[in-house]
This record gives sequence, structure tokens and C-alpha cells, in this order.
Amino acid sequence: MATKTFLSPNRSPFLDALRRSGLLAPAELNAVLAEHSVNPATDPIQFAALLVRKKLLTKFQAMQLLNGRTAGFVLDQYKILDGIRQDRVGMVFLAEHRETREKVSIKVLPTDRTADPTILKAFLQEVRAAAKVDHPNVARILDIGYWNGTHYVVSEYVAAQTFDKVVAAKGPLAPHAAAQFIAQTALALYAAHQRGLVHRDVKPGNIAMLPDRRVKLLDLGLTHMLENPWTRVTKRISTKEYAEEIAHIAPEQAWGCEIDPRSDVYSLGSTFYFLLTGQVPFPGLAPEMMAQRQIRGVPSPAALRSSIPKEIDALVRKMGAKDPHERFESAREVVVAMHPWLPVEQWQELNLGLPPAAPSVPLPAPDPVAKRGFVSRWFSRLFGR
Repeated sequence: MATKTFLSPNRSPFLDALRRSGLLAPAELNAVLAEHSVNPATDPIQFAALLVRKKLLTKFQAMQLLNGRTAGFVLDQYKILDGIRQDRVGMVFLAEHRETREKVSIKVLPTDRTADPTILKAFLQEVRAAAKVDHPNVARILDIGYWNGTHYVVSEYVAAQTFDKVVAAKGPLAPHAAAQFIAQTALALYAAHQRGLVHRDVKPGNIAMLPDRRVKLLDLGLTHMLENPWTRVTKRISTKEYAEEIAHIAPEQAWGCEIDPRSDVYSLGSTFYFLLTGQVPFPGLAPEMMAQRQIRGVPSPAALRSSIPKEIDALVRKMGAKDPHERFESAREVVVAMHPWLPVEQWQELNLGLPPAAPSVPLPAPDPVAKRGFVSRWFSRLFGR
């Protein structure tokens, strides 16, 4: 009778990858091999699934190892658990501190940007300033590191959906609920502006909604490396993904001009419009939306949804005015204007004084350029004619 033989686990490509990754200590791995009969040489998928069920690997780690990837799982004192997202600054990962087991968010910075000493110095200065912002509506910066040629920033991990996903799943929000979330975000920006920081990338994807309906502003201090959208004119400029990334930036930011807190105010107004309507103010690909925001301010959300109260509609249009001088000067002014949507205790803690109830919000002046034809407007912006 033929004897059935099994390949030794030591000859398993999956085990080889796992050992090289450094994710498990040899004692942990040997204990699993001794306890279970699943053979990683003949059934690596089942063995990987076993390690996931035992919470020794995450699904992300297991899939990477099954595909033969062995590097990039350990970053200094942190273990990479999962990929969260990729944005215009870098890759963002969910990670765990190897000793404390604290879950954190790690942004890995692109080498092509960190290679420039001027850019890197300015970025690190801003990150250190942002680390001093201690506010319940801001995701805190916890650490800055450099390991094996990689610069990274560690932030508080916020286990909650961002508003782009909330709206995608449930549709536009009730007007007063949207106003409450935007008012909280304005508080977060006010804390940042007080320290001389400009966020530069306020958008639904950078605001998370916690289960108790508090919000967390993400990526404060991590956007200094953002390039002017026109710096590298590539095929990506005409992709839907790129358009989504820059859908809420201010007109002056779109052309690489100097920005200030009013640029954040514009992006907050654009985000407000999205929460109310489920649409970005200027749909289309990047060139079209960038041209449109040079022509006019954020449109009236009430034009799409008549149930939106006029005071909320006025706030959106004031925040999203094309001309920075016609917006609120800072997040502080937004907070004052939106105080009816803040909890009383939060407003009292600010000690800004009680303004008149439901303040009147003057709308931006009509834009005379808006009457020109689209082509002439576009060329006048490009070539100054």
C-alpha cells in the first residue's frame, strides 16, 4: 500500500514569506504549526485563514503574503495592519504599536517630495505645530518618524466613516444635521487657525462622523506637501478620481495662489453643499470644475433641494464665495455665524460672547464675469484678457 507523504511545512512559500515579513515571532508560528494539522505547504490559503481567525494576521497581511509580498509590514516600532487610503500626500495605513498595541493611523510620505530639503523642513515644522492642537474635533498627531529611508507621521486612528462614505450610503443629510456637523468642523478649524495653521484639504473624506455624532477633522498638518493641481499636467488630470480629490479646493488654491484661512472656509462651504445635496458644487473632470469655480461661487443648495432653510442656504453661499474678500474672514466668524447649531456648553466654553440669535448672513455680490460666455471667461482666467 502506497504511503501518502506531505510536503514539509518548512518548504512552504507562504511560510517563507511569513518568516521574512517579521509579523510573527518564531515561537508564535511554531505553536500554531504544532497545534493545528493544516499544512501550509499544500493548503496555504487555509493556513492563512487560520492565522486570521486566531487574530495573528489581518486579512490585508494574509492577502499580501499569499501574493508573495514580504516587505512593508513593519515600520519602525509599528506593525502595519491594513491599508486605509491613498491621497495626494501619501499612503495611509492602519497600524499597531508593537509594545502598547495601540491602534494608530500612519501616513507614509512620498520620497519624491521628502527628497527636497526645503519642502521637508516646512512640512515637519507644520506637523509639529499641528501636534500642539488638542481639540476634541481634531484627530491628534502622535509621532513623527524616519525609518529605513521612509518618513512617516503617526496620528490618532479614527474608527468611523468619513462623510463621503456616509452620503454615498445614505444620501444627503437633513439640513439642520448637516449644519451641526459643519459647525463642529468649524470649531476644529478655529483651533487650527488660532495656531496659524491652514488645513488646505477640507473635504467630506477628511471629516469623520463618530457614533455619538461628534466629528473629527482628519489630516490637520499633513497637507503641506500638496502640490498645485496644475504642477504636473498628466493623464491623471482627466480622471474621475483626480476630480474627486480636488472637488472642494478654493479657486485661489486651484491656481497655486497664496492661501489663508479663507481658503479653508471655502472648502468647508463646498463640503456643506455636498452634505446637503449629495453632489459636488461643480461636477465634471478636473479642468472643467477648476474653470467653473473661477467663474462663480458655490451654487445655492436650495436650488436643488427646496426644503433647505434660507439661513443655511445663505451660509453655504457666503462660505463658498468665489472672491475670498466676500467670505467669512476665518473659521472664528463661521463659528459665530453658526452658533445656533452648536451645543450651548461648547459655545460657552469658547467665551466669544453671545451674538444675536440667527444672524443675518449677507450674500456675495453678483459676479459680473458670470455674464460672459464660457470660452471667453476661460481664456480671460488663463491669459489675463
